[in-house]
Amino acid sequence: MRKSCLMPFLVAALAIVPIRPGHAETLKISGTGSSAPLVSLLFEAFRKQVPDAELEQPMPPLGSGGALKALAGGRVDLAFAGRPLKPDEVSRIGRYFPLAITPFVLASAGGQKKNGFTIDELPAIYEGTQTTWDNGAPIRLVLRAIFESDTQTLRAMSPALDKAVDVAAHRPGMALGQDDLDTLTLITRTSGSLGTTTLGLLRTRQSPLTVFPLNGVTPSVANMKNGSYPWHKELIVAMARQPSPLAEKFVVFLQGDAARAVLLRHDYLPATLP
Repeated sequence: MRKSCLMPFLVAALAIVPIRPGHAETLKISGTGSSAPLVSLLFEAFRKQVPDAELEQPMPPLGSGGALKALAGGRVDLAFAGRPLKPDEVSRIGRYFPLAITPFVLASAGGQKKNGFTIDELPAIYEGTQTTWDNGAPIRLVLRAIFESDTQTLRAMSPALDKAVDVAAHRPGMALGQDDLDTLTLITRTSGSLGTTTLGLLRTRQSPLTVFPLNGVTPSVANMKNGSYPWHKELIVAMARQPSPLAEKFVVFLQGDAARAVLLRHDYLPATLP
């Protein structure tokens, strides 16, 4: 009798208890700053296949080295590196593969150089002996830290430029970008700026900056593909030793036609995957 009296109250109580919906899975991704807007675009396309997936990207970006350490420590699910991986990094992670390359470029807010630059002209600019644009306005360099991959790519363009980059690093009062996104902001906000970035980042951020030909060749995916514009940055995807099911799904997506279409639309040349 007592149980039968309690039953209506129990049914009523259960009726007002909210039913929790299933929690969406979250994928944590970080890496080189230039990858952050691209990852967002790729994930947007991925969600058409996996609608409940959520993306989390630490801001500011951790950078290639920081993201690989976070991956090894289980703090992110995938790392996007903007440079080749070091042996000690490889030893701490799982599978990794090249995703795409994009042209490495010199960009400016308002700088005027009619025919672009030759590689032989750049050392004088970084050393400070050539200080003005074609119209006489001052060239305001935006540098990256000496250990950053953009700096290493710039150094590799010629032995003279390698030495000039060292000189630039010791010139007083130089603007220094902390990461890819911060550098892009500095270049954009500095009248007469000149700094390095990638065509892919400019496209994903819909940047209005001027990009200059190098040795008479306009930076483009087509010119990079045919070898006439050899300067580029690589994007590498690294996985944990025991990746989550969602990370595995996203990696499969990255190697498919939908991801390739996103990459090509934003000036990235997809890697040829096995």
